[in-house]
Amino acid sequence: MKIRVEIDENVKEEEIILRCRELNDETIAIQKRIAEAVNEGMKLTVTRGESEYYLNLQEILFFETAGVAVAVHTVNQIYTTHQRLYELEEILPGIFLRVSKSTILNIGRIRSVRKNITGASEVEFDGTAKKAFVSRSYFKLLTDKLEEKRLKR
Repeated sequence: MKIRVEIDENVKEEEIILRCRELNDETIAIQKRIAEAVNEGMKLTVTRGESEYYLNLQEILFFETAGVAVAVHTVNQIYTTHQRLYELEEILPGIFLRVSKSTILNIGRIRSVRKNITGASEVEFDGTAKKAFVSRSYFKLLTDKLEEKRLKR
């Protein structure tokens, strides 16, 4: 196996490409370790009351708009951030997915999805009774992403 680093000053965002003949357990494991390493150190600055907190991204279940601020939900708390959802979409890793005009989910923390054909589908998370909703127009995108994640394991 070769490892090569290419430097390109015109690149706007770093990209790691894993080139292989076939997708096998070894390449999936490498991909998973790279993703974990990249996301491990990422923290988001949030507030609750007068205090500022630095959350690991893995702690966050979902983001939802709440008036002028964005609520940041963890298992036990709700924080706020002044970043807009579109700004968060740009900086968050691929484990986060926009599922409505007002919500971004951490798909790695989803326990179940209850489909509702006539309206928003309901998502439950590991370790909490908190729920979020997926609009019909985003439902297929979510199920595709969950299936992709399941196949990578």
